[in-house]
Parts: sequence; C-alpha cells; structure tokens
Amino acid sequence: MSQQVRQIPQQRLSLAPNVTLSLEVLRMPLLELGSFLEQQLQENPLLELDSYSQNATEPIESPDDWLRAGRTLREEAELLDRINEQGYLEDPLETIASETGEDLKTFEVVLRHLQKCDPPGVGARNLRECLMLQLEHQVQEESLAYRILRDHFELFIQGRLSILAKTLGIGLPSLKLALEQLKKLEPKPGRAFSGSLPTCIIPDLILHRREGVYDVELNDRGLPGVSINQSYYRMLRDPQTASDVREFLATKFRMAGWLIKAIDERQATILAIARCVISLQNEFLKNGLRALKPLTQAQVASLIGRHPSTVSRAISGKTIDTLHGIFRLEEFFASRVPQPTQGNTTQENRETSISDERIKAEIQRLTSEEDPMHPLSDNMLAQRLENQNISVARRTIAKYRSCLGILPAHLRRRRL
Repeated sequence: MSQQVRQIPQQRLSLAPNVTLSLEVLRMPLLELGSFLEQQLQENPLLELDSYSQNATEPIESPDDWLRAGRTLREEAELLDRINEQGYLEDPLETIASETGEDLKTFEVVLRHLQKCDPPGVGARNLRECLMLQLEHQVQEESLAYRILRDHFELFIQGRLSILAKTLGIGLPSLKLALEQLKKLEPKPGRAFSGSLPTCIIPDLILHRREGVYDVELNDRGLPGVSINQSYYRMLRDPQTASDVREFLATKFRMAGWLIKAIDERQATILAIARCVISLQNEFLKNGLRALKPLTQAQVASLIGRHPSTVSRAISGKTIDTLHGIFRLEEFFASRVPQPTQGNTTQENRETSISDERIKAEIQRLTSEEDPMHPLSDNMLAQRLENQNISVARRTIAKYRSCLGILPAHLRRRRL
C-alpha cells in the first residue's frame, strides 16, 4: 500500500494585530491595564509618560472625591500586598508610609476606600474594626450590636455579660439578641477567598452625585497617561536617519498609535456601558441590588451601538464604586425570573417577571432578620416571598441560598 502526501489548502481567519490589541486592552481591569502600560512605556521608545495627562494634574472638586484624592495604583497595590490570608492589614499605616516614603494621609484615604470592598471587613487592623466594618456594610451603625463594639468592646471580649447589660441599661434577652447578630459576623474575612485575596478590587468606574444628578466617571487617575515621544518621532521623519533605524521606529510608531487608540476605545466603551446600565437600573440608586430589573447584555449593546460580545468583554472583571458599595458590572445584568400572571387575588398586581438579584436580596434580608432560635426553612422563605407577590419554587430558594453562602435552616438554628 503506497502512501501519498497531499497538501490540502485551508483558509483561516486571523485578527489584525491592532484589533487583537484593542480586544485585549478592552478586557483588562484597571490594575492589569496600569501594569501593562508601564511595561509598554519601558519597551516602546515611541511612547512616553504624558506629563500633561489629566490623570496627574486635574484638580479634585467633587465632594466624594476623597475616595481617590491623591490615590495611585501603586499605593493601592502596596496595601493589598500587606493584607494577610485572614483579611487583616498586617502593618500600621505609619510603618507603610515610612517604608515607602509616601504621605500618611494618602494611605489613610486609600485604606478607607479599600475597606469598602468585598468581602466586608477586609483591610481591618484588628478584630473590633473588622466586625464594625461588617455592620457598617449592613447599614447597622445605629444597632445595639454596633454600640457594643464601638463603646464596650473589652466587656464584650471578656464575656462579662451582666456588667455589659447593666452598663447599656438593657435586659439580658435584648443583649443576647445583639450577641447573636455579632456571632453571624466573620472574624476572618479572608477565608472567603480560600487562602487567597482577590488580585484586583480597585474599581474601574465611580458613580457620583453632583447637584442632585447621578453620573459615572472613569477611575483613571492612577493610570499613566501615554503619548508619542516627539524626539523619536522627529527622528523617524528625518530623511537623514539610517533606513534600519527608521524601519524600527516606524514599527514602534504604529504599535504606539494602536495602543493609544485602544485605550481611548476602551475608556469610551466602558463608560458608555456603565452610563447606560445605571440609567436603566435607576431604582438601584435608591434601594441597591434588590431593586435591579431584568437586563441583558444584548439590550445594552443595542442601545449603545456595540456588539453583545463587545459588551461581554468590556464588563468582564470590571467594577464600579457606588453609594451602596463596590459591585461587579456583571451584577447589574440580572436574570429574568418569570412570574405567574393568573391565579388567585393575591397575584392580581404581580409583576410578569423580576430579577434574580431582587430575590437573592430578599432572601438575604429575611434570613438576617429571622429569629435565630427558629430560622426560616426554604418552604417558609418561599411563603414569605409569596406574601410579597414574589413566586419562587423551594428548590430555587435553596439554590439562591447556597449561592449567598447561607446555611440550611437546621444548621442556622441557635441553641441557648
């Protein structure tokens, strides 16, 4: 049997280098993009740090700009490197400022911002601060549990309940309810990441309110601004420059131009998506995730004139700092959960569909308010939701509860 070698022509589609670069830059979260730009500045002589970049010189005027006043990616990364596996900041800020030569106030601002990130309690310097941060995340600053941590932490740690109750002027039953709330908090927030903290929790976008109007802006103050190096560009245009040098510079010039254009396109695309999403999810501004409406990436893509795949790539790994905390952009694209439109009178005003995020938020609220001695079963949760005209099957309740990290009722039950 003879063997013959035959050539079979095949057609393969490959993306142009500039398109590949554009897609890759669009995908990068803020911290990764900052590192990538610093690398490009070192490797490409046609690029230089733009000393006139607005990122470095624009004055800060917004009331909520304390979140990013003077903050740089380097300082964010410095604090992240000092957070241990339990989620605590290991070194005092004074030590960090002294070792890095940076201003202490800058690190104080950066730490306050970092402590708003998930998981709640991350970046705390001690157990008391860790637990207080978690209650602040739950908007529980006026609670008895928060007062105990703020004003009587030593009595709480020592377990001197009778003295603590007398000091607070309350009875032991009320005190025990507050202690049950404290027991639900996580003393080691880093455990949520199974031993490894997230590599990037710096928001790509910031939602702010000025004169009663909400808007979104890019959090790009820490990014190095890049521009074309004019000295090398003149060398490229000079006919006296050696041909091999001009060829090298021409290649680098094209790459520099592609990069600058890719950055501009990335910023414009992400900003357009975020502004569109916030305008569609305006109830979120008042009530948080539980007010999200069902929304698809295709809907947003159609409204801003982009392809759905572009929206998918642009929101991947991106986060936004809001009045309710920092969220992934993906969270605003809530799945649609159909609701029955016919049935008994309790369903008369039922919505035709609601978002899965709203259901999760309600489950979170109901379990946080339940009697710890008699926690709500999945069937009971389904009935409570039904009373709010939200129809959800028990197995769906169990799935969402598991996603939220909430244990089954028999494991949540507290015994005296």
